[in-house]
Amino acid sequence: MSTLVTPLKIKPLCGAVLAAALFASLPASAESDKARIVAETDIKPVATLSAQESQAMSLAAGRILLHTDDARIAISLEDKDTALGEIEQGLTLVKLIETTIPKYKVTTTIRTGDTTYTDEEEVSKRFVQVFNEQYIQDVIAPVVQAKADSLKHPGPEGGDVPAIADYAIWSQSTMKLNIALAGDALTLAREELQKGHFDNADVALALLQTEGVVFEYSAVELPLTEAADDLKLAQLEVSEGKTDQAQATLKRAYDNLKKYEAISGESRAKEVRQLNKEINKLSQSLAKGDHSESALEKAGKEISSYWDRVVNWFK
Repeated sequence: MSTLVTPLKIKPLCGAVLAAALFASLPASAESDKARIVAETDIKPVATLSAQESQAMSLAAGRILLHTDDARIAISLEDKDTALGEIEQGLTLVKLIETTIPKYKVTTTIRTGDTTYTDEEEVSKRFVQVFNEQYIQDVIAPVVQAKADSLKHPGPEGGDVPAIADYAIWSQSTMKLNIALAGDALTLAREELQKGHFDNADVALALLQTEGVVFEYSAVELPLTEAADDLKLAQLEVSEGKTDQAQATLKRAYDNLKKYEAISGESRAKEVRQLNKEINKLSQSLAKGDHSESALEKAGKEISSYWDRVVNWFK
């Protein structure tokens, strides 16, 4: 099997480098106020993205996963041409992301006595968040299934995580794609497929799905996610004059926020209780029957403001 070749010309920004950014200096010894050796890391953005550009990049990451799954399906049918076409599409998207992914200038300085080491390098982010609102099942389900197939147990031992095949739970996690690994895996799959090695190509693509995708799961934020979804739905229902449905949806949002309140910490819990009071007051107002166009428009704006507050509570 061919050796993986990283397509990126700049080094990926690893977790260790990011962690170093949290500290202005990192003394090698905590035993003395005057450390014998001190390290400093400075990270400055070279290129950043607008919200629209970030969404476009995330959508591209999701499309890479779609083409990966379609290629695996074609390989299972021994349809070499179709599989190669899907892989090429994925590689095109990788190149698009590589040219626009945020980059950083990292300056590292290490000093001891009269000796100083300094080095500068340009690095890029490694992971891209997957935008999956349009393709939620098509993108997530194959990845989760591939991960399930690669594991002997549903989840990490000792970890309080949902069952691997619970798509509803995983769909509420943050899904990120390792773009460097994606490029490597797709390139390897293409090479193996061109040699007629269908099994090896499939293994490379499976690696992309299992090792190239990570889920950032937060049990604390699950009820918050549900509440945000409920509020957005309630806003839509109010705009359509479906006040009875909107009241029921607001009740679900209220209940989910109660769950979040119980696990969010006292400072945040106070804000949650205040929001729930406002949601309950609005729900009662809708129940009283003032369903004029102006009243519904006002209610919709209020619900929208609730949604904004909930979204701002995400970490």
